[in-house]
Amino acid sequence: MYLLQKASFNSVDEKIIYYVIVLTYPLYLLGGLYFVGPVLAWVLFYRSIVIMFNNNIKYNFLAALWLVAVLLIEVVVIVGSLNTGHSILMVIKSSIGWAKGWALIGVFIFVGTVLPIRYTILQNAMTNILWQSLLITPFLIIVAFLDFPTLLYTSPLKILGGSGDQVFKVWLYWYDTNTGFPRWQLFAPWSPALAFYALLAFSIILSRPSDKLKYFAILSSIILVFISESRAGILILFILLTVFIVYYYFDTISILIFILISTLIVGVFIENIINFISDIFNKINNLRSDSSMIRNTLNNIGLYRWYNESFWFGHGNVERGPHIVQFMPIGSHNTFVGLLFIKGITGLLLYIIPLIMTIIYMLIKSLINHDYLSGFFVITIFFIYSFTENIEILSYIMWPGWIFVGFVLRACFYRCNLNEIAFEDSGQVFVERK
Repeated sequence: MYLLQKASFNSVDEKIIYYVIVLTYPLYLLGGLYFVGPVLAWVLFYRSIVIMFNNNIKYNFLAALWLVAVLLIEVVVIVGSLNTGHSILMVIKSSIGWAKGWALIGVFIFVGTVLPIRYTILQNAMTNILWQSLLITPFLIIVAFLDFPTLLYTSPLKILGGSGDQVFKVWLYWYDTNTGFPRWQLFAPWSPALAFYALLAFSIILSRPSDKLKYFAILSSIILVFISESRAGILILFILLTVFIVYYYFDTISILIFILISTLIVGVFIENIINFISDIFNKINNLRSDSSMIRNTLNNIGLYRWYNESFWFGHGNVERGPHIVQFMPIGSHNTFVGLLFIKGITGLLLYIIPLIMTIIYMLIKSLINHDYLSGFFVITIFFIYSFTENIEILSYIMWPGWIFVGFVLRACFYRCNLNEIAFEDSGQVFVERK
């Protein structure tokens, strides 16, 4: 059985990455997922520094840009906290939050670019966790319709602190108060985050050689998106499938011609297209009108207070929202608004500049080599979900996506396919052309 199949590792780093992903469910049941992600990041970062000192490691400039950007975000956190009169204790607390959130993005991208970890190890691990989910999902669906309890328990590890009880709660399923139907989140802290993870996993395994394992894993990722009932997730899934079909069944010239014609059509019918898209989004929002209202109100409060109170460096810390938004933190449910409120326009630019540069870079590279399409998908998913989630809060679980971005940047630097990257015993990279 594939779940029991032995994996072949060439380094300790590969073994660590593989088993942390494969053991996701046991870690979730213990309430340890929230802590494992940050610990893993800093351990691997230390190992990356050691390898860099002992070897002449070359890396993509974007990996360095991401690392510098997240380090500067910490500076902004400190400045913003001091500007708004927070105590030293609050500054320390904010810095710890940075080390568990924003820092992980740059660290994992850098680790994926430097450490001797093969793409095949990550894809096998993601395939494995998708297979586990495929086996578990029917059971969770059955217990929902048998009216089993929704919440099993809350892990006692919550006493160690975290971003909220949600990351320590173990659910079988839960009922959406807007629709009255059950929704599932498996090991994720909430249902949309499950769709987020499934889309990342779907994209990561796209470059895997075609076999039954791959197709069942893709089926599993699609099922996870649908049982999460995430509006954004389902929409993104259809977009990814459409782009995937276009990329793999048409050559680059045809794609460029298609983009050119599409741009001309959009220019001519721009007003009609905007009205059509607006109608679609209104219908989607009406599916959960309460949720959409709260998100919009949170965004409006965050933007107003950012612009009028702390434009350049933000407020430095999270603040509880009023009753009208059910006391949710101001700036939550939207990475861009959260950055503006907590870290100001400076913090926003430190995230959005490397993000947009990476998207454009991978788009261009994917037109040259279709093997990089999965990397373009992953970074685009992070961009889209930045409008509906707080990316930094979910870094502890979405880190495979960030480390994969590092893998793709490394492959782009060496101008080879993902599976052609190999390593000497010292960790030095070389390319095995296939």
